[in-house]
Amino acid sequence: MLQGGQGPRVLFLHGAAGLSGWPEFFQHLARGHEIWFPEHPGFGLTPESPDIGSTADLAAYYRDFLRASGPCHVIGSSFGGWLAAELATLDPEHVRSLTLIGPAGLRPRVASAPPASEEAFVRKLYFDQGVADRVLAEPMDDAQRALQKRNRAATARLGGSFHNPRLETALAGLDIPALVLWGDHDQLVPAEQAALWQASLRHAEMTIFTDCGHLPHFEQPQAVAQRILDFLRQQA
Repeated sequence: MLQGGQGPRVLFLHGAAGLSGWPEFFQHLARGHEIWFPEHPGFGLTPESPDIGSTADLAAYYRDFLRASGPCHVIGSSFGGWLAAELATLDPEHVRSLTLIGPAGLRPRVASAPPASEEAFVRKLYFDQGVADRVLAEPMDDAQRALQKRNRAATARLGGSFHNPRLETALAGLDIPALVLWGDHDQLVPAEQAALWQASLRHAEMTIFTDCGHLPHFEQPQAVAQRILDFLRQQA
């Protein structure tokens, strides 16, 4: 688990990319908060757990983690956003606030043809193709490719249809502050779903970032971090 910063604790739950270093987004966020960035069991170099075979199981794993470490703010992106929402429904007493960035989970994933190449997939993630160019320019050896393949396989295994039909009802019972963030050009989880999340959560704010794809915290790290910091200050 990566850790950094000082202040109220924030648990960040990653998506299919796994534990991908300490991005610029965290540098901004860590100026007023202590960031905990764990790698899910079965992702990257972290061993699988025989007790974790679904998103619900992984949410229970983090429920136990929070019960041992104490309440904190929870942020999740993509698959990690769905995971964060499931965690909040399991143990709202230990989730001080919930921030979701382009989360899956509320609606089944729309079937589409797989990208023709790794480059096509990366370019689909971002609206700003300059960001995609920088990602694609980063050298990747065979070991890194193997970890990437493992992360995606783990996401598919745990995510299933990327939809929990009972989640919407469970979210309606939450009494915690929430923030829903989305990129307006998200090609993986349509931005129209942001309104569904806001309607499902009783105390939710929503911000749509313009000229962003599925990962606005990578495309506009300072703006996204500032929006989250403003939200977290309201919970102090």
